[in-house]
Amino acid sequence: MINNKTLKRLIKAAVVFLLLSVILCVSMICVYNGRSKDKQRQDNTVFEQVPDRLRELALEDSMKAKMAAGKDGRMIIVIDAGHGKQSSLMTDKEKAEEGYVYNDACGEWGEWRHYKNGTFGENCEGDGCTGTVPENGSCWYPISNGDRDIEPDINLNNALAAKKYLEQMGYEVRMARTSNAQNPSMDRRVSCCFENNDIHEAADAAAYICIHSNAGGGSGTSYISLSGQYSQSGIQYDYADRSNALAKILNTNIALASGLAENAPIDGEEYLILFNKCPVPIAYLEIGFFDNISDLELLNSSSDAIGHAIAKGIDEYFLNN
Repeated sequence: MINNKTLKRLIKAAVVFLLLSVILCVSMICVYNGRSKDKQRQDNTVFEQVPDRLRELALEDSMKAKMAAGKDGRMIIVIDAGHGKQSSLMTDKEKAEEGYVYNDACGEWGEWRHYKNGTFGENCEGDGCTGTVPENGSCWYPISNGDRDIEPDINLNNALAAKKYLEQMGYEVRMARTSNAQNPSMDRRVSCCFENNDIHEAADAAAYICIHSNAGGGSGTSYISLSGQYSQSGIQYDYADRSNALAKILNTNIALASGLAENAPIDGEEYLILFNKCPVPIAYLEIGFFDNISDLELLNSSSDAIGHAIAKGIDEYFLNN
């Protein structure tokens, strides 16, 4: 039997052991918390030392995630059928409603090629931009320079076919114009990259597809490549590379589907308004030559195939990027 003296010793030893255990546990917790705080301070210090370029990449990834899906989870693609209603057939009211401005100095309607450096929606009005203009040209672009005869109808047919197939694939499509009675300014067209055309919010479109047809004595399908300095607000650092990669895939698909020859990209036109104003990667397509009889026959008979090829190319691009 354990006598009272022995029992007291055991109880005392147990109490001492328990106190030592509590002290040890508290000490370990304090040490761990101290190390965690030191680690957090180190992490904060490291983050503060991350180059600005990496921070920008993180912001761009966030922007790309937003562009990857609209409110209902579908990726948004803007389709722009180039040109439209002849300017000579538009009233001044129509021109103003379509986003064009009247230049008193030039005595004509038109629009400015660029936004001021680092802005979106603030037209340069000839000052404060990159200055990328065609040879002997200026920042001003008269509305009549965009007039075409049969091309608007060709572009619209291809655009509507692309819309149909993209929607079947699960994309959301916004059209810059839906009839040949329209001829929006470039400002109005690129506003389709924003929800409710609100250019004060972040762009939510994933890509902008500009559909044109060529002229001037050639044959085959091509695209216009980006290569200049683009400073509109909100664009990704690799805006030109992404745009060219997307356009190349589309051009290849169009050639295979239509029978048109696949031509090399058209360069030296970095001054184009859409390049200097579009907030998302842009594919600027020149599909066939409408002044070439054989190309025109293919364009008139193959709009459904061309639209399908555009949709497939877009899907291919986003599956791999």
